[in-house]
Amino acid sequence: MPFHRRHGAILLALALTLPLYKDARAQTSGDLTLVSEYAGRGVALYTRPALQLRLEHDTAAGWYGGAFASPVTLDNRTQGQLTAYAGRARRLTSTLSWDAGVTRNTYLRDGRRNYHEFYAGVALQRASIRVFYSPTYYGEGRSVYLDLSGAYPLTDTLRLAAHVGVLHPFAYDGVAARDSADVRIALVTDVGDVTLQAGWQARWRTYLPDFPKPSAFTASASYHF
Repeated sequence: MPFHRRHGAILLALALTLPLYKDARAQTSGDLTLVSEYAGRGVALYTRPALQLRLEHDTAAGWYGGAFASPVTLDNRTQGQLTAYAGRARRLTSTLSWDAGVTRNTYLRDGRRNYHEFYAGVALQRASIRVFYSPTYYGEGRSVYLDLSGAYPLTDTLRLAAHVGVLHPFAYDGVAARDSADVRIALVTDVGDVTLQAGWQARWRTYLPDFPKPSAFTASASYHF
């Protein structure tokens, strides 16, 4: 079973649904997700309930590519976000795998905010760590984002997901920027092909002052196909 199905808690703790390991067979999969609010890395990108779509194709050699779509609000303009990503994931041992790739974020009505990121990470059975580097984060300047995520089973059907992220923006136009951090904790369960999650999120400082702060409560329902 693919990583995003076996560890939906980690998936739901991230802004982008990028798996860290896949089965050694070609397959196409997707998720249709209803979120209470589209938030990521400590900022609210869409403050109302939103319907999001992710499609992905994996190859037997570990290569994968996919796309993610969601409504967003940038600079008081509601528009669409399209994210394309591609990479490769391979298992190192029975419990350890690595993953690396690139993403491209495109905003349909505000191309100034477009940016891409390079990422690399490793995953154990219940935890993962990833580093993202962007030359022009949200059209601003260079940044590095560290993502730590994990999931712990509480019962046969319920698990606890946790995520901590730290963003280090480099100087913008010669002005030093402050580091920021975000945290999310959620309860996650699967009902057939549907993953349900509800939890709490918060941030420390902000690197994008024009973006609203996300709500403390977060919830979503994802249908996997």
